[in-house]
Amino acid sequence: MNIKEVERITGISSQNIRFYEKKGLITPKRNKLNTYREYGEEEIRRLKLIKMFRMLDMSIEQIALLLDGKKILSVSLKEQQQLLERKMIEMKSVLQFCEQLEKSNVTLQNLNVDDCLNQMEQKKSSFFTKWITDYKDVVQYEHERRFTFIPDDAITNRYEFANALYAFAMEKDLDLVITKECMYPEFTINGIEYTAERNYARGGGIPIAVISCTRKDAPEVEAEFKHGKKKWMRILHIAWPGIFLFLFFLITRWKDGFQKMLRSPEGWIILAVLAVICVVGIIRNYYLYWNRDSEYEDKN
Repeated sequence: MNIKEVERITGISSQNIRFYEKKGLITPKRNKLNTYREYGEEEIRRLKLIKMFRMLDMSIEQIALLLDGKKILSVSLKEQQQLLERKMIEMKSVLQFCEQLEKSNVTLQNLNVDDCLNQMEQKKSSFFTKWITDYKDVVQYEHERRFTFIPDDAITNRYEFANALYAFAMEKDLDLVITKECMYPEFTINGIEYTAERNYARGGGIPIAVISCTRKDAPEVEAEFKHGKKKWMRILHIAWPGIFLFLFFLITRWKDGFQKMLRSPEGWIILAVLAVICVVGIIRNYYLYWNRDSEYEDKN
């Protein structure tokens, strides 16, 4: 099929079809004789999917991840629903302001622009709300990306590992399917692929098994969490215990000796050692206690 036929079948303009091809969403074959594009059933289906997702107000980047199989449909739909809900809240505020202006019977000539802008800026103090919302998104993503729990029994073989995973899933009412049974098992939870490993922590001098589960497709597929504000939120969310300890030391030592420490080699060594201890603590916390499901452990 040529592009005109595809335009008629899909209802997508030829200009948009070329745009989607430029973005790598579709890759039609070329006729060897005249180098014209030839669209098949696969391209038609992908274009219809693109049209449907665009009608759901999904971004091109999100659609690309979906079509390439790098993101699960249910996860994308959930994220899109959350995004649309936030937009609805913002639009509701805009509509209320429009209604307020309309009822005041102002004209363009006597409209107090500065007053209107001040009101709109105050309403847009949703700046902090946006930060809170973004941070909640980061926390939710991190909990889906990696979580840990302590099983009831020691894990010494693959069967005990599988039983521990099934027990966790049953308690949390999760749809878990083990696809690879071993001491580094692979499994799916509600369609999302995970891999798990057993580590050991110490409690009262006794080694305790800790199971760490990590999404196989994370963090590479989540482009929005790799850059900008959300990237730094992720780092803060993971590293805050160590950062807090380091800042606490600096604040408590500032008046009586911190400046002296900076003037001596010994002081710099102490600060370097403290920084290393904080980093080691962050890494240990991340691998053994990160997103630990204490609620599950309390019930068991």
